[in-house]
Parts: sequence; structure tokens; C-alpha cells
Amino acid sequence: MLSVTIYKQYTMTQEKLNKLMNSLLLISTMAILVGALIKLQHYPYGNLIFWLGIWTNFVFSSYEINRLKKIIAKSNGIPSQEEVSS
Repeated sequence: MLSVTIYKQYTMTQEKLNKLMNSLLLISTMAILVGALIKLQHYPYGNLIFWLGIWTNFVFSSYEINRLKKIIAKSNGIPSQEEVSS
């Protein structure tokens, strides 16, 4: 019974993390689009907003890809790099 409770808490955490990552990726993508539009119209700070969106999207995407690789490896029974090194 305890393992079922822990599993439910784990899946709830994964669902919340998925929602958070989707929101962060959406916000960074919107920053790219808004920055590009502002840059095309030659308003101030368009370049800053555009590059800030590019970098945040890169960081969040890298984290998301790494997280998804771990989930796929765990579901296939492949040990992660942390498990192999210890």
C-alpha cells in the first residue's frame, strides 16, 4: 500500500514537472517571437529580448531532453549514467 502511495506522489510530481516545463518552453518561445517582431520594427531592446528567448529556450530544451532520456532509459531497463558509475 505504501508503494502505491509513493508511486502516486511520483507521478503527480512528474505531471507537475511536465506542466512546468511546457509552460517555461512556451514562455521562452513567445519571447523569441516578440523579440523578433520588436527587432524587425527597430524598437529598443528587441535584440535583448530575442537573444534572451533563444538562450532560455536552449537551456530549458537541454534540460527537458536530458530528463526525457532518463525516463526512456528507466522504462527500457537501461541503467542511467549515475547508476553505472556508483
